[in-house]
Amino acid sequence: PSMLAFRDAVVAEHSTDHVNLLFNNAGIGGGGSLITDERAVWDRTFAVCWGGVYNGVRAFMPLLIASDEGHIVNTSSVNGFWASLGPDRPHTAYSAAKAGVHGFTKALALEVAKKNVTVNTISPGYIGTKMVMAIPTDVLESKIIPQIPMGRLGKPEEVAGLVAYLASDEAAFLTGANIAINGGQHMS
Repeated sequence: PSMLAFRDAVVAEHSTDHVNLLFNNAGIGGGGSLITDERAVWDRTFAVCWGGVYNGVRAFMPLLIASDEGHIVNTSSVNGFWASLGPDRPHTAYSAAKAGVHGFTKALALEVAKKNVTVNTISPGYIGTKMVMAIPTDVLESKIIPQIPMGRLGKPEEVAGLVAYLASDEAAFLTGANIAINGGQHMS
């Protein structure tokens, strides 16, 4: 219901019957082990990380189809490529939910391709956001940053630039892709 209210607020504020870009950027930290965590942890992780994407698409799809060019950018994660933050920190629920985001993106890209809507995934690595900066500094410096070939966290502006590109005329023929933006931490 809150996503529908958000959609209605966007339509009212902009006096429009269409939307050109939907950027689904839902995620929460935590949500880990199949063995030790309760089902409620998994449900919460999937509700935000995958369900947030689904709810955004479900709410905005009619407005995207009504546009002369619609673009959906779904945020997955570098952690959608593997199931842990390391041998002592399982991250299986989060990884599975984020991997599901790209599976959904590919299927949806095929479904709406003839409706002039592109659908792509971005998979950021460790970006200097509030969620990442909440990781203890010693963990960032000793375990995470050393795994990034560029030797630093990404910047939110760098991710925003990629999203802007995916919504541009130059990317009009790009759909169903998963673009990693992670300083070389994972290459596909």
